[in-house]
Amino acid sequence: MKKFLFYLLTLFILTGCTHAIDRDEDALSPVVGFSQSGTESNWRKAHTDSIITELEKEDYQVLYRNGFLNQERQIQDIRRFIAYKVDLIILAPLVESGWDTVLTEAKDAGIPVIIVDRNIQTSDSDLYITHVGPSFKAEGSRAGLYLSNYASQSSESTINVLELKGLENAASTTLRHEGFLETIGRDNRIQVTQTLQGDFIRSKGREVIRTALQDGTFNAIDVLYSHNDEMTLGALEALKELAPDKSDELVIISIDGQKDAIDLLKKGIINCVVECNPHVGWYVVNAVSRHLSGSKIPKEIYVPETVFSDQGDLSMIPTRNY
Repeated sequence: MKKFLFYLLTLFILTGCTHAIDRDEDALSPVVGFSQSGTESNWRKAHTDSIITELEKEDYQVLYRNGFLNQERQIQDIRRFIAYKVDLIILAPLVESGWDTVLTEAKDAGIPVIIVDRNIQTSDSDLYITHVGPSFKAEGSRAGLYLSNYASQSSESTINVLELKGLENAASTTLRHEGFLETIGRDNRIQVTQTLQGDFIRSKGREVIRTALQDGTFNAIDVLYSHNDEMTLGALEALKELAPDKSDELVIISIDGQKDAIDLLKKGIINCVVECNPHVGWYVVNAVSRHLSGSKIPKEIYVPETVFSDQGDLSMIPTRNY
């Protein structure tokens, strides 16, 4: 089976699938095309591995393509899946908008689509059957709740927040921002006084925080709220280089739950890590199997997540594998 899949994937890549390829559908187990947005973090790699591992466990054949943080590349990969006549497409979209045309092509070809991780915006909700992933707004709210609880024990008259946001036009960026603002809005002492764009990438997080430190705009910041661990780690690298004492004064809140961030939480450098669970494979495969068997599934399937903070028992945090 592995040799066959290797041959199949090689043919898929070499031909570019610019035309439909005939399949002996009676001889093959279902084929799933999986378009991942990139490999920019350990979180993303764990997300990919979880989905592929669980699909292969259930004997699905997987055609995997990496978009390398390029939406147009993902769109072309989906068209290759359509040309190959896969049984179902899994899409982890880079950004929210711009998918209607290619998803309409999939719908016209009779190929169902499941959205994973980030949500999409579409004029026709029938272009996909379900979304499986985190509730990003709830993640932002959990980050805000930690800060609100911290502020309730503080006598400071103002608490200035720098928000390090993810990729523009990504659902995770929009909803983590909204959830955070709604929650901290209950305490008028807490204000987001600066917003920087780090694109979910460590090097970009380091770059924008370095600039803020150099031009002095970081001086009045009390809290760093970062939309993912990679940017947080980059920000901490910049602080270590240019203002090592400043990180001791900051409240640092991050989202994801990568091992590096949890280790820093245990050392007291990060105060709170809101989990974004990458282990979605079982939920994705369950949705695939139920749909292919004709069962109705909900439009949203959220995965369980939690919060790790210096207010809890850090020894109870499960070992991180990403």
